[in-house]
Amino acid sequence: MSGKTLKVFFLLAAILLLASGLTPARAEETTIGALAADAQAKHALGVVIPEFTLNGVVLKQDRSRPKPDSFQDAGNRRCPPFCVQAETVPGATTIQVEDFQKMAADINAKKILLVDLRTPEWFQSGTLPQAINLPFSDLAGPEATVKARLEKLAGKDIIAFCNGWWCGQSPAGITALLALGYPGKIYYFRDGNQGWVDAGLPLVKP
Repeated sequence: MSGKTLKVFFLLAAILLLASGLTPARAEETTIGALAADAQAKHALGVVIPEFTLNGVVLKQDRSRPKPDSFQDAGNRRCPPFCVQAETVPGATTIQVEDFQKMAADINAKKILLVDLRTPEWFQSGTLPQAINLPFSDLAGPEATVKARLEKLAGKDIIAFCNGWWCGQSPAGITALLALGYPGKIYYFRDGNQGWVDAGLPLVKP
């Protein structure tokens, strides 16, 4: 590995450690808790979004649609590894679910790419329309591999996301991208898939 790649690797490792809530002594696990989960979901549960088209998929809110099992009862998730994430990532712009309708024209024109920073197994289970999978863990590999992974983004502006406010994969991936000097603007969709389904919007199979 080059010095720069090693720096990104250790930075990513440190971010994951902090995001998981672990310390070298290993913290005791607890649950996120219903009160925290309800507070985090409050915005998505109350937002109203006009019908719009995103990457060829017509999106209409329907909160009667069953949510995938992975996004049920978020408060019961163990912390660590699943913990409430910070509202911002330094160097990125945080957006919310209603912003997709406002940004749809640029997304549909491929001026802004949707980038799912989760591992492939999560990605295959359901994602946003025509999202590109760039696993956060791939950003800490050999320099040549990382550069090859980044080619699919073409330096464009991106909306980066993962499972939502309880998932540390997109904050870790965004921080790694910034450390690598990614040239495009990065938007952080903190509420991710959790906020998406809480707002009554459907996930799609890649």
